[in-house]
Amino acid sequence: MIWTRHVLHKIEWGMLATKGKQLGKKYPLQLLTAAAFFLLMYAMYVVMSLRFFMQTEDSEQTALYLQCIKMSLLLLSAGIVFSRNKMKRQEYQFFFLNSAMQSVSFVICVYALPMLFCFIMLGLLFLPIVLGLLISGVTLSIYWVMIVSITCCVLALYALASWMMVRIGVSHVVSKTKEHLLLQTIGFLTLNVLVFLLFQKAVEIIHVWPSVYLVFLVILLCAGWLWLKGLAACYVNRMFLQLKVEVKSFSYQKIRTHSSFLTHLRQEFVYFSRSAVFKEQGILFLFLVCMTVGLPFVFSPAETGWLYAFIVQFALKEILVMLPLMIGREYHLNQRAIFMFDTSKGTYLSSRMLFYYAINLLTYFVYIGLAYLVTGIESEGHGLASLSILLITVMAACVGFVVKINEFNKLFVILMMIAVFSFIDMLLLEWLSADFHLLALAYLIGSLAFFSCIYAVMLKRPVLR
Repeated sequence: MIWTRHVLHKIEWGMLATKGKQLGKKYPLQLLTAAAFFLLMYAMYVVMSLRFFMQTEDSEQTALYLQCIKMSLLLLSAGIVFSRNKMKRQEYQFFFLNSAMQSVSFVICVYALPMLFCFIMLGLLFLPIVLGLLISGVTLSIYWVMIVSITCCVLALYALASWMMVRIGVSHVVSKTKEHLLLQTIGFLTLNVLVFLLFQKAVEIIHVWPSVYLVFLVILLCAGWLWLKGLAACYVNRMFLQLKVEVKSFSYQKIRTHSSFLTHLRQEFVYFSRSAVFKEQGILFLFLVCMTVGLPFVFSPAETGWLYAFIVQFALKEILVMLPLMIGREYHLNQRAIFMFDTSKGTYLSSRMLFYYAINLLTYFVYIGLAYLVTGIESEGHGLASLSILLITVMAACVGFVVKINEFNKLFVILMMIAVFSFIDMLLLEWLSADFHLLALAYLIGSLAFFSCIYAVMLKRPVLR
């Protein structure tokens, strides 16, 4: 574990500290403004959650414990999948190949900060519930604090070990040198569902034998550590096998047409269809559809409607945010290649913005159409929804130009984008919901402002005319 602390200090913490100092020196006022904005937004979330919690008065600790397990598994799954390629960074490879570091320490170093970030988000989500319990007079016993702490460690170990086992199994059965993200994600989610069902069944003994459940968690913790330690060496070996052979040999085709706009449109389609983001978001979309199909069979009609609204407002927005971020990411990666096209800024930007806006519209309407066929829940205000999607598309594209998206900050940027846009959308609906035309005009003005910012500030010469 000495090497674990050393690598975390040198690579992860060193990178965070350096990046923080650079941003603090370069954008001090902007960072203070953003921090104040996030604090205000979180304060509003706490107040609204407290009000909802006090009205429902659902303070049954076992039910809240199961909700905590469910959210932990969801956040850990997202964090592990999004940070799956961190192990391929040269800094980690250097320390592993030039030191006596064990494989299990190497794996823990890679996934430590993403998991820590997931648990911080979990704590922020459940903080209003804890405050509500304290206000209502419920005392938090040391037993429950121990149970929740050990459970978080168990879930982290089992989520990581499940991902490693699925990735090893898929590489052994299908291919050792290629990543099969769809199969890996399906297997990973299946194992996480089994883990949740195990906890759902085991939690019944808390009221009968609370000490037995605590011993059960300790046994799970030890078993999870041994499982992780046993898989680490094989997992690292399979990851290193993919380092030099993961570059695909594409078949080239002529995409240049008489229209520069159509040329860029076809180029973006080819780039998008071959990217890992397309596979990731496609898997997430299929998962959301399958989860929506299963809602009426598991939950009551009221709970189904609430969960459907949550999926549309937050989970589906992850796709709507992630796809336009690729515009700025591609621009930062391929500036030299873009110069060879010798095109105008308007053609370059408008073709890509139109492409991802169409993809986002298709994603949204296909999802609500399938949800209507399965659950019978109707959605209204499609015109305003289209304008809202336009705003989130252009806003996400602007963030993609401002922030250089990588595996290290991708999860943080997506979550912050969802929170910021949800807050902006809530304010617009609160102030302008009485007048449809004013609300539509606000969406259009916001979209035009972000588009103009990209066009005038972010696309700099001489890369583009």
